[in-house]
Amino acid sequence: MRLPLVALLLFALPAVAQTGTAVNFTTTSTSNNNTVVTSRDECTTTLRFSWSRTGTLCNGGTVYLYVTSGSCGGLAPVATDLTLDTVTGNTTTSGVVSFSMSQVLARQTGAPTCATQEKEVSFKLCAITPTISDSVLQTCSATYSSIGAPAFTLTYDPEAPSAPSIGKVIARDSALSVQVDNVEEDSNVIIELNAILKADAGIPEEDAGTDADAGTDADAGTDADAGTTPVGESEGPTLRFNKAAGEGNVVATGLINGVTYRIRAKLEDEAGNVSEASAVVEGTPVKSNGLFDAYKDANGQEQGGCASTGGGLAGGAVLAALGIWLSSRRKVS
Repeated sequence: MRLPLVALLLFALPAVAQTGTAVNFTTTSTSNNNTVVTSRDECTTTLRFSWSRTGTLCNGGTVYLYVTSGSCGGLAPVATDLTLDTVTGNTTTSGVVSFSMSQVLARQTGAPTCATQEKEVSFKLCAITPTISDSVLQTCSATYSSIGAPAFTLTYDPEAPSAPSIGKVIARDSALSVQVDNVEEDSNVIIELNAILKADAGIPEEDAGTDADAGTDADAGTDADAGTTPVGESEGPTLRFNKAAGEGNVVATGLINGVTYRIRAKLEDEAGNVSEASAVVEGTPVKSNGLFDAYKDANGQEQGGCASTGGGLAGGAVLAALGIWLSSRRKVS
């Protein structure tokens, strides 16, 4: 009676999860912590994911590869999910799925488009297969378990950051240090400068900051607010400098001392959306004859548009160092 009893117990076991099958996803799309962010401009761009499967399926089992706004597993894909591929049997163990964010949006309730979807929304890339209802006969159940890894999130971000503001501009020798405020997290900071060229100043336009890294774009000076230049003035080529957020001021180098520059700031978020420009401010690099470098060598700190030192020993040491330096300059001259 023991063997029949064991057999009865085995057949009475509840459905168990599918643990022998796994799907691994990889992609050439840019991702951060397995999150692929798509901007409005990239909404129709094709996203490609390669997949490979290990293990075997339950008898008659199917693997569904799809994108959903819900969770992976539980039930088969529904009408609002974008089904990418359906793999039946154990013959096919790898492949590639391609889709665009516009296709994912079109499956959602109300069928939003790239243009009409105004808020950020996220989806999941899923691979599921039926759980096993009978561990002996490997019979498939009516429920599905998630077998895809890593867990990729697909985010559509159509919203540009709010325009930043410029807090202050610090004059340097052949450079300007620009403090940009109201910077959105994970956004790159971009500053654009245009030299103000006066008709009677005798400053050749081609000399107004021609560094190799200055970014003299073909569309320089075509901003909507660029037409406010007074009569008798023109703007030089647009010079662009950028940095990652949270790393201090943006420093524009290779500028001409004594020339005034109009400065605008913008933000570019992780998806590539670019904000409107900040209000325009002006700054003029000033030749320092090495004074600023000597100040910095004496452990001075840049504190703003005006030179300042703190009280006590530290400030006195800085001033003393500067006095020695100036004295040596006079002796040499």
